[in-house]
Amino acid sequence: MSYSDPELGLIVSTDSSCKINGQVWSNIPTLVWPDGIDEAASDWLRTIVVEYGVAPSSAQEYANIIRPFLRFCRQRKRAWHSVDDQFLIVWREHLHRTLKTSVNRVNAALKTIFAFYRWAEEKKRIRFQVGIYTLDQLPAELQHTNFPISAKQSFSKGRHGRIFGSWTTTLTFSGAKQESPIRHTPTESQIQELHEIAVDRLQGERDSLMFSWAEEVGSRRAEFLRICKSHMPSSDTFADLIERDEPWVIMVTRKGGKTKPLTVPCDLIIRTQDFIEFGRSEIVERCQREIVGYREPDEVFLSSKTGLALHPDSVTSIGRRTFRQAGILKANIHRLRARFAVRTIETLVDALFEDKIIGSESNWIETILVKAAEMMGQSDPRSLRPYLTYVLNRRIQTSDSTKAGKLASRLRQLRLHEGTVVRRLGQYHDLQEVAKHIQAGRESDAATALRNLADKLERTVEN
Repeated sequence: MSYSDPELGLIVSTDSSCKINGQVWSNIPTLVWPDGIDEAASDWLRTIVVEYGVAPSSAQEYANIIRPFLRFCRQRKRAWHSVDDQFLIVWREHLHRTLKTSVNRVNAALKTIFAFYRWAEEKKRIRFQVGIYTLDQLPAELQHTNFPISAKQSFSKGRHGRIFGSWTTTLTFSGAKQESPIRHTPTESQIQELHEIAVDRLQGERDSLMFSWAEEVGSRRAEFLRICKSHMPSSDTFADLIERDEPWVIMVTRKGGKTKPLTVPCDLIIRTQDFIEFGRSEIVERCQREIVGYREPDEVFLSSKTGLALHPDSVTSIGRRTFRQAGILKANIHRLRARFAVRTIETLVDALFEDKIIGSESNWIETILVKAAEMMGQSDPRSLRPYLTYVLNRRIQTSDSTKAGKLASRLRQLRLHEGTVVRRLGQYHDLQEVAKHIQAGRESDAATALRNLADKLERTVEN
């Protein structure tokens, strides 16, 4: 990106060299203009990650909102710290009427910008500009002041009945259409179609594997991108896991900056190790040949162009393109995590209640939601309530769902792994016939073709 145009801004993310209080903080966005770093915006983005526990991926989304807003300010020669309601309304109408941004998106952007100004007010970067004060918090001379940026207080009830107060902007559009609690969750057949489309592309083995990490482990985009080669179990440890029919547990930094476990089925570990040995190795070897000074990173999922850890935005683009091609509407890669949520709650319901059908007001509801949130690394169990309602409405009565769930997962991974191996064989001209027989289930024909190939190889060696 060129800095010759003052309207442009660049979002730069920190890498592993960034340390704050002795801890490494990577992927924190920093906003840079032609005349230097935007200190206020960059300090806010760093604060919400380091102090407030916002995931770096979420901070990136906030950066994508605040950059065009501050660009709008610079275009109109308006200092960020002099913004008021009137200017925010001009920006709101620019988004909605000129750029044709949806009402929901405009409201979300307004709330993000308000959060920035609220932070600036709380940190005394600006003083008495945002109306986030009650009367008893203001000096007498300011108690009847109309603040440049207005605010209203809202209240919510916590899990244990505690009331929480917060401040929000008054400028959002009213009557905005609310999002459904649960967007479309892909069905089994849709997910199978998704994988089939993914594997036919150049980096299909990698993309399909990422989808499986979201679906089978419930990991978020940023979480499965943190999976490393060093996380993989040794051969002896893995053999013990298979013998005991136990999953492999990986500790990663999850949403909120806390280190929490990912529970990974053995069959997914097998696919991952296979990808590391073949598909990933091809990327690394090519980058070692073509890129001077290239050093192989520890992360599993790499960019085929740079050989570095895949960027979260690239994962989003891959998912969007694949979902669209599969004809799966109102869904994205995050909805594969929703699929995991449904399976997790189904298993918990059946494990706790076997053949009993429980109502939504049962005392066990909170137990199920808390346990499911723990398994998914979810901070608020209440966010999983719609999935529990969905499961209960289906009146699941299978008493042995834990074993059934493991078997279904195993079959999915074996089918996907088989497809990967067969496609890998298909890359070699002399083995294409064998691959076609295997895909069609013609084992005897495959065996004959292999014997013919072995004879051919022997003749080649003799000559």
